[in-house]
Amino acid sequence: MKKLLTISVLLLAMVLTACGTTSKDEQGSGAGTEPKEPEFADVLTALKEKLAEDHKADGVEDWSRLYLEADLTDTSGDDPAPGIWTEKMKLDPEKLANGTVIAALMNVNADEIILLEAKSKDDVADLKASLENELAAQTQTWEQYLPEQFDKVKANKIVTKGKYLLYVTYTDPAGIEKVFHDQMD
Repeated sequence: MKKLLTISVLLLAMVLTACGTTSKDEQGSGAGTEPKEPEFADVLTALKEKLAEDHKADGVEDWSRLYLEADLTDTSGDDPAPGIWTEKMKLDPEKLANGTVIAALMNVNADEIILLEAKSKDDVADLKASLENELAAQTQTWEQYLPEQFDKVKANKIVTKGKYLLYVTYTDPAGIEKVFHDQMD
């Protein structure tokens, strides 16, 4: 009888333990769920931190004075830059959840970093085509102007991950791309 009672208690304990356990899928972190995409602002901040780090190594304390930053979703009309960029790239702002261009202010520097977040995955291909338009425009501008800047353009990276797109014409495109990928993981 004592043996039967012990076995019953053990079985009951196993049943209760099994019922109280949830699988990884039920917790939302299993293989059946899609990974959560990062926040646009966090990715953009990480890219800016990389720019600051690179320029500080070159002796420039405030890199932002050398670059224009334009929010491509700003359709208020107060700043003409978003309209200029979207027209130049043939980019439909209606397909953007978020979009920012960081580009050199001086026309002797080809640096451009563009971060886009599509409203939906269906919009990614169209946004990538817009970035390819920008690469074609940069190629046309720089191929006969300044050879060392054209080398940057030739090393351009266009990268997509989920609903995010990154365009990089920069001295160290691989470094910027690494920051992007680190934010995506």
